[in-house]
Amino acid sequence: MNELSQALPVTSVLIIGSGLIGASIGLGLRQCGVEVRLEDVNPDALALAQDRVSRTGGTGTPREPVEGDPDVVIVAVPPAASASVISKALGTYLNATVSDVCSTKTQLQREVEISGADMTRFVPGHPMAGREVSGPGASSADLFEGRVWALTPSPVTDTRRTAQMSSLVQQLGALVVMTTPMAHDRAVALTSHTPQVVASMVAAGLESLGDGDVLLSGQGLRDVTRLAASDPDLWTEILASNAEPVATALDGLIERLAHVRDGLRAGPSGASVVRAGLASGVSGHRRVPGKHGAAPVPYVVVSVAVADRPGELGRLFVDIADTGVNLEDVRIEHALGRPTGLVELDVDPASSATLEEGLRSAGWEVRR
Repeated sequence: MNELSQALPVTSVLIIGSGLIGASIGLGLRQCGVEVRLEDVNPDALALAQDRVSRTGGTGTPREPVEGDPDVVIVAVPPAASASVISKALGTYLNATVSDVCSTKTQLQREVEISGADMTRFVPGHPMAGREVSGPGASSADLFEGRVWALTPSPVTDTRRTAQMSSLVQQLGALVVMTTPMAHDRAVALTSHTPQVVASMVAAGLESLGDGDVLLSGQGLRDVTRLAASDPDLWTEILASNAEPVATALDGLIERLAHVRDGLRAGPSGASVVRAGLASGVSGHRRVPGKHGAAPVPYVVVSVAVADRPGELGRLFVDIADTGVNLEDVRIEHALGRPTGLVELDVDPASSATLEEGLRSAGWEVRR
């Protein structure tokens, strides 16, 4: 009997917290035909999330509202409030599986256990998905599609509850990864939390530049600093909850940066040190997981010039669909001072010629 065959059924889910993650979970589950309920201490956020979820059609079998306790409770509140809300949910909904979406697990699970809550029904989780904007208005039913969702059950967690959450997560299109709280926190300190700090600190350096200096920037700066637009209050909570692993990861980063700095100051004799640091970055980049968690694939980039006027992007995507080529990723680079932009399309190498020919035939300016 495999894990999913042991899973308890899920017909009703209560989501406590209707921000970006909570509302996106609600939208995704509603599309699967699951009955979704929402709670939030912020009435405005709750009203917006409820409206979005209620207007989402389900691809599964429609169900009437379920009376009584939900099958699953997902806590999607800020990190500082999570442990108490989880403990309360475990004490209130005595037959429900309870999970969460916090980005750190060790401290959280310790606090829930100390509260005396029933740990057999607690399946901690962390979806590796999000955006640099927050709130239910930014929510999306496909936010978790192809993304990793870590589950960190404790040794006493009921395996049927773990299987239930694994099944639910897969319904949202995510890839389930089972790990321990400590292993999870060490990993995300480097893969998630350090990138946030780096993006914020690079962006912080722009404050001292004049307006003319900031104009001397390209897509690389926008790529590196995208995360810097994230909510500083939320990220202060996240970093505090994983302080030591993040500090250790930053120690390693500072050491690597110091090697490059010293190589630069050494002049020509330090060029090999600088190159070694950059080459190590190339090797590390190759380890970043690709689509659906698989090994990364070297896609071909097809660039298309697009005028900055209403309807142009829509027309481009219609013409792409007509070629029958599947897009792996899309990026838009805006041309400074010009009413045009460059849309970069990542495609499988075997499909690039078909895409280029089709778009040129449709009148697009294609660049390689």
